[in-house]
Amino acid sequence: MTTAIDTRYPIVLMIAFVLMMLPGSVLAAFHEQLAVDTVAVSLANAVTAHPPGHMAIHYNPAGLIKLPDGKYFSAGLTAVPILEATSAFSQDPDFEGFMGTYREDIEVDGKSGTSTSGQMFLPVYDDTIDFLAAPNYGLSYRKPGSRWTFAMGGYVPFGIGLTHGDAGDPSVFGGKTIYQQHLVYFAPALSYQATPTLSVGVTFGLGHSAMGAELEMRAPNEMVALTKLLGDVTQGLEIPVLSELTLPPPWFGGGIGPFNRVASLELDMADNFSPNFNVGFLWEPLKWLSLGTCYQSAIKTRQSGRYTFDYSDEWKNLMTWLGSSPTLFIASNVLDLPTSAVSRQSGKVTSEVEYPQRAQFGIKLKPFQHMRFMVDLNWIDWSAFKQDVFVFDQDIQVFKVVKLLGYTGGNNTLMLERNWKDTWHWSFGLELDALDWLTLRCGYEYRPTSVPDSNYDLIYPLPDLRNYGAGFGIGFDNGVVLDFAGAYLLNKNIKIPSETSSNMNSTDFTKPVYNPYAGMNYEQKTEAYILSFKISMPTQVISDMFKRIF
Repeated sequence: MTTAIDTRYPIVLMIAFVLMMLPGSVLAAFHEQLAVDTVAVSLANAVTAHPPGHMAIHYNPAGLIKLPDGKYFSAGLTAVPILEATSAFSQDPDFEGFMGTYREDIEVDGKSGTSTSGQMFLPVYDDTIDFLAAPNYGLSYRKPGSRWTFAMGGYVPFGIGLTHGDAGDPSVFGGKTIYQQHLVYFAPALSYQATPTLSVGVTFGLGHSAMGAELEMRAPNEMVALTKLLGDVTQGLEIPVLSELTLPPPWFGGGIGPFNRVASLELDMADNFSPNFNVGFLWEPLKWLSLGTCYQSAIKTRQSGRYTFDYSDEWKNLMTWLGSSPTLFIASNVLDLPTSAVSRQSGKVTSEVEYPQRAQFGIKLKPFQHMRFMVDLNWIDWSAFKQDVFVFDQDIQVFKVVKLLGYTGGNNTLMLERNWKDTWHWSFGLELDALDWLTLRCGYEYRPTSVPDSNYDLIYPLPDLRNYGAGFGIGFDNGVVLDFAGAYLLNKNIKIPSETSSNMNSTDFTKPVYNPYAGMNYEQKTEAYILSFKISMPTQVISDMFKRIF
């Protein structure tokens, strides 16, 4: 079928050209909206003015008015079968070594490693699995001729997780496994057709949040290296009676090498009740032009769970030494230092985590009857994320010691500075009705990270990403629609030179938490593949199917 070009076509092209020429932002999306809906995956999330079926609940609840009359159902699954973060470390050639002596880091220097799988928490299973997948479902009802549409659904708006499982992977010091996610398991919504061209909608969500990490801890630091140096030079320095009363040799129990493992940490937390809401508007003043906007509230969670610190032999020797003489025992108590060794500390940990508020603005242009071009602008309030704060139910030995190096978090609190930035980014989508039963889609989204280089680490290892999406939908005479999508996300290379990040590779001894790669140059390549499937249909189709079976 050939469609004539009318006088609106030059206007549409002009608007599209202006939008395409606008510059991308410096900082933008991090780990939100990667796997919410199949249609959105194929259109690279450019759907605010063209909401994708039931998942309008998330993207723009005003768009629920576009669903068919009667009862309608959908279910989908989005999986990330491949998420590879390849890390490479190299010693800064200008690095002189700690105390001018300790420079060789055989576990990290010149080594690289690639994540072996994803990581996610399953609420019902109550454990993690080495895979990333996000389900969604939707149910809706609109009485024929009514202005009201009622719906409910579930989806995953935030999620990331990685596992570094290979032996010798140097990434284990920054994050052997990490995951952070939010699942909206029940989200009732409604939309109202206020005028023939304007609809409004609102969603109220209840969600489950979870986060966890496992890492090997070490402290490449001048002061730590000093304990090792003094431990080495005082081997055998035994002064009868005097040594036992003051400083028994070797000092510091032999000390801790700057590249030695101090402890391993494992923590898992969750919040089973995290509410949120979305408000959306959809305005269609012309047949060829639609405008949409959606505000998504912040999601405030108070997560709690379990933690375990397992300490190394070198650390236990140091703790034992701090209480090994009357002089040391008194000094350690004055400085509030441990005076005896423990192999493990475990208990309850809590953390208040806030997923940021967001706003989306979208335009849909329709230059031809069977073609739609969408542009979205997204703002995310990542500047609200100032710190990671984890509060433990007891004093932690590591924190009691590192406070002597300037750490101000306290004996039972782990604080990591984040200071992320508000983010803006664009996405573009194109949809074509190739045949009466076939719809083709593609999209592009540039997602610069919201994490500044000064706070980059392997707990949040997503850099700038380019998101390429594509997919298609197949419609059947009985109202069933099958949608398929795939996406490819890529960052060829991010570099964090030595001394750049105070959470990763700084050698400043006044920043002891946490720089496991002090003096190292870091490079990372990131690739991810996303596959998604969704089926949508009138509920009558399901009823008819069961009648035929039974």
